Amino acid sequence: MKKENQNKGFTLIELLVVIAIIGILATIVMVSLNNSREKAKISKSQADLKQIRTAIALLENDTGEWPGHKTIGDVEIDVPNNEMWDLNVKEAGLIINDDSPAYLNWGGPYINTISKDPWGNNYFFDTDYQIDLGAGTANASIIGSFGPNGVGPNLYDSDDIIEIMAVE
Repeated sequence: MKKENQNKGFTLIELLVVIAIIGILATIVMVSLNNSREKAKISKSQADLKQIRTAIALLENDTGEWPGHKTIGDVEIDVPNNEMWDLNVKEAGLIINDDSPAYLNWGGPYINTISKDPWGNNYFFDTDYQIDLGAGTANASIIGSFGPNGVGPNLYDSDDIIEIMAVE
């Protein structure tokens, strides 16, 4: 009589193939997860900018001014130091009234606090930000985030996330 093979396990090759397949699938899942996280951060930043824009609209309605006592709808061209790098400061007028000079008819706070963007940077307000309209660039007043690479201040690039308030 022939003796039947009593070994009913996996071979080393079969185990290595299974481990390799699991490794490939895990890599695909991790890459997809990281992409999803980055998209979620961008969406969060966009939602934050819309909330800040709403707070600025409330400030506009009460005081007739933008943060930093800027004129509503004004796009300043080549004005040095016109940016506000932290919208939590009293000069912005969104959380607390400025005291030198105070915003007239201020009825805030218009927003409780302005947190940092998802990458740990402050949101900013700029009245001479250059935007690409496809057929060339134009100056605009915006609120924004430096985006995923966090490059700034004064070093704007294509990954900035902005909310346009006015265009020249």
